[in-house]
Amino acid sequence: MKSKFAAAALCGLLLIGCAACSPAPKGQDPAQVKLELAAEPAPVKTGTPTKLTATITGLENTDAGNVQFEIRRSDNSGLPDTKEASPVGGGRYTAEETFDKTGKYSIYIHIYQGDLHITKKKELEVS
Repeated sequence: MKSKFAAAALCGLLLIGCAACSPAPKGQDPAQVKLELAAEPAPVKTGTPTKLTATITGLENTDAGNVQFEIRRSDNSGLPDTKEASPVGGGRYTAEETFDKTGKYSIYIHIYQGDLHITKKKELEVS
């Protein structure tokens, strides 16, 4: 009796959980989302504040959402640094970072729009 009740309760919770899920925005194909990363000043030098700009195309609404930069050393040493990007319009988002070591960095750009989450990776050389 208890096992039947537990099974029924579990099924009910699963149905409620699935009903609460909403799909990605209709018509949005994540493969169509393109991203360009620019750094100013270029080339990027250690100890100099650097403005990172992500330009996003292919989203149904490029100015609706949230963008974060996740900055990692390419060799994965150390902890990643996450920066909230500020929208500047036209699908462009910026954040500032001062790099303290030379080398290659992997910049993961996280794009959040509704239930949609897309991550793009770009490389950056710091001298």
